[in-house]
Amino acid sequence: MPIRPPNPSPLLNANKYSRLFLQWVYPLVSKCRKQGTLDVNDLYELLPDYDAEALTDKLEANWFAETKRNPNKPSLIRATLCTLRWKPFLIGLILIPSGIYLNNNLALQMRVAYSGLIFRKLLRLSSHAFNSISSGEITNLLSNDATQIEMTLLFFNYLWQVSLIAISYTLVILVIQIIFSRFILHFRNNILQVTDQRVKIMSEIIKSMRIIKMYCWEMAFDKKIRHVRRREIIQYMYCLLFDCVQMLFSHTYINVTFLMMYGTMWWLNIRFDIRFFAVASCLLSHMRLIVIDFFNFAVKALVHYMAAQKRIQTFLLLDESERDNRLLSRSHSELGYIENNESSIVKNNPIQSPKVICNLKQAQWEKNGSFCLKNIVFDAHPGDLICIIGPVGAGKSSLLQTLTGEIAIFDGKVRMHGSFCYVPQESWIFSSTIKTNILFGKAYDRNLFHKVVKATALDTDFTELPNEENTLVGDQGVMLSGGQKSRINMARALYRNADIYLLDDPLSAVDAKVAKHLFQKSIKNYLADKICILVTHQIQFLQDATKIIVLNNGEMIQIGSYTDLLASSTSFARLLDDIHQFEQQQSIELYQQQSIISSTCSNDDEEMLALLKNVETKHKGTVKSHVYVAYLKAGVGIIMGLFIVIILPSVREGTSIFSNWWLAKWSDDESYRYRILNNCTTVQNNNNNTVWSMSNTEWNNHRNRRFYIYCGLYSINDHIL
Repeated sequence: MPIRPPNPSPLLNANKYSRLFLQWVYPLVSKCRKQGTLDVNDLYELLPDYDAEALTDKLEANWFAETKRNPNKPSLIRATLCTLRWKPFLIGLILIPSGIYLNNNLALQMRVAYSGLIFRKLLRLSSHAFNSISSGEITNLLSNDATQIEMTLLFFNYLWQVSLIAISYTLVILVIQIIFSRFILHFRNNILQVTDQRVKIMSEIIKSMRIIKMYCWEMAFDKKIRHVRRREIIQYMYCLLFDCVQMLFSHTYINVTFLMMYGTMWWLNIRFDIRFFAVASCLLSHMRLIVIDFFNFAVKALVHYMAAQKRIQTFLLLDESERDNRLLSRSHSELGYIENNESSIVKNNPIQSPKVICNLKQAQWEKNGSFCLKNIVFDAHPGDLICIIGPVGAGKSSLLQTLTGEIAIFDGKVRMHGSFCYVPQESWIFSSTIKTNILFGKAYDRNLFHKVVKATALDTDFTELPNEENTLVGDQGVMLSGGQKSRINMARALYRNADIYLLDDPLSAVDAKVAKHLFQKSIKNYLADKICILVTHQIQFLQDATKIIVLNNGEMIQIGSYTDLLASSTSFARLLDDIHQFEQQQSIELYQQQSIISSTCSNDDEEMLALLKNVETKHKGTVKSHVYVAYLKAGVGIIMGLFIVIILPSVREGTSIFSNWWLAKWSDDESYRYRILNNCTTVQNNNNNTVWSMSNTEWNNHRNRRFYIYCGLYSINDHIL
C-alpha cells in the first residue's frame, strides 16, 4: 500500500463564497487539465464528515432506538429517516450545482453508514446465525444492497417536487412508471435471490478448485453455474424490458406532447406561431428532464432500495452472540464499548490494568449440542503466558472462541478487561501487498513495522521477494506458503499492540527453526508485558509458560506450572508423549507439503515471479481505437456496432434538425396566410412565398402535407430511440 503524503482538503478552510460556488475544487480540476490525468496522491484526505465510525455510530444508535420502540416490527427505513432528518427534502429546494454536490455527499455518507452497520452486525452474529448465511449473501449486502441507498438519495428530492406539477399526459406517464416499477421490484427481488445463489456456488467452486479438478467435476459444476446464470439473466431481461418501456415514455415525452399540441391546432385550424413553440419546447424539455427522466431514475432507485433494505433489515435482525456473561456489569464498573477490527470488545477504566477472569461452567455452540466446554477456571494478568494443551478435539480452539464471544455461555462468566487480538489457526490473507495485510488499516509506523517484521522472521522472506514488503500476495495468499501466511497473520496481530493476545496454534504451520524464532522473539520478548494465551502442540515451549491448562473432552483436568504438573501427575507425562507423537506426525506432513510446494515452484518459477513482480499495468491518456473495436467485436459485430453507434444517432439527429426546420417553415406559412386573411397587402410584394395565392382547399391540403410529414419525421425519431 503506497504511503500517501499529507494532502488536506481545501474545503476545511474554504469561505462561504468558495463553498457556495465550489471554488475550492478548481485547483484540482486545473491540475487535471494540465497533467491530463490524476494520481492517487493528488486526491485530498478524507473529510471528518465521511468518518466511517462516526457515521455508523449515528445510524446504529437510531437502529437500536428503533428496535427498542418497535421490537416486534422495527423499520430500517424509519431509522434511516431519523438519521437523515430533513436534509434530502431541503436539498431539493436548492436548484444550483451546490445542491447536487450536497446531495452526493449525503448519499455517500449514508452508503458508508450502511456498510459500517452491516460490518458491525457481522461481528456480533451468533455462530448459528453466521452459519445460516453464505459469504455470497454478505458480499451482495455490501456490494449491491448498501449502494442502493446512495442511488436513492441522489434522486430522492425529485419524488416530491414532481407532485407540484399537474399535467394530464405527465400524470399518465407517472402512473404507468409506478405500475411498471412494481413489476421491476418483483423481478429485482428474484434477481437478488438468484445472484446470492450464483455467488455462493462460485465461492464454493473457487475454494474447492483442487478437489474439483482431482475428480474431474469441471463439466458438472460448469453446467450447474450456467443454469443458475441463465435464470439470473432471464430475470435481468424481464427487469430491463420494463426499464426500456419506461425509457420509451421518457424519451418520447416531448415528441408525443408536441404532436398532441400540433395535432390539436391542425385539427382546429389554429394559426401556428414559432415563438410559442420555441418557448413550449424549452419548457417541455426542462419538464422532461425533471418530471420524467429524474423522476424515473428516482422511482427505480427507490424500488431497488426497498428490495435492498428488506434484505439488510433481515440480516440486522439475525441472532447475536450473547456477550453478557463475558462483561462486567455497568453497576460494578465503568465500562466503555470500543469497536475493534477484530471484534467488539470491552475496555475498563484506563487506570485498571488488563486482565482475564474465566469462571466457565458450561459453554457450547448450541443449547442441545453434543460438545460442551465445562469447569474451566483460570485468571491471567499482564506478563502471563498461559499455554493450553490437550489431545485433538479436546476443546482448545473452542475455549479461545468462547473468550472472543463466538460460543455461547450458558453458565458461568468470562471477564476480559482490555483490547484483545485473536490469531486463528487458519491464516487469513486478502489480495493485496504484504504491507497492506500487516497494517490492515492502521497508520504506517516505520520503526514499529520493521520491529514486527523482524520478530516474525519475515525480514528474511522479504529479501527473496521481488518487491519485498510491497509484493502482491495474490488471491487469498496463493503466492505464499502456509508458514509465510501464518507469520503475516501473526505480524498483523503484533502491529495492533493490544492488551490481550489469543493465539490458536500459530506455530503449527512453520518448521522447528522458525517456530523457535517466533516463540522467542514474538511471544516471549515482544509480548513480554502482555497477556498471552497460547494453544500449542509444541511441548518444548511449555517450560516457559506461566501456567499450563490441560483440556480433555472439553473439560479442564489440570492447571499449573510445568514443573508442578510434571511432579504431581503421571498422566501429564503420558499426555506429553501423545502430543509429541502428534507433533512428529504434523512435522512429517508439513515437510511433505513444503516439498510439493518447492517442486511446483521450481517448475513454475518464472511464472510465479512474473505474477509477484508488478502491480497491474495502467495507461494514461485517451482510450485507444482498438479498445472500441474489441468492444464491438465482443458485442454485435463491427458492422452492426458501427450502424448502431454512428449511423442511427446521425439519422436521429438529422431527423430532429430537419423536423425543427420543417416546423419553422410551417410556422412561416401559417404567418403569411394569417396576414393575407387580415388584408396585409405587403405580403405579396415583400415575399416570394406562394401561400398567399392558394385557395382554401389548396391551403388545407398544404397544411395536411406539412402535418403528415412532420408526424413521419417524429415517428422515425421515436423508432430510432
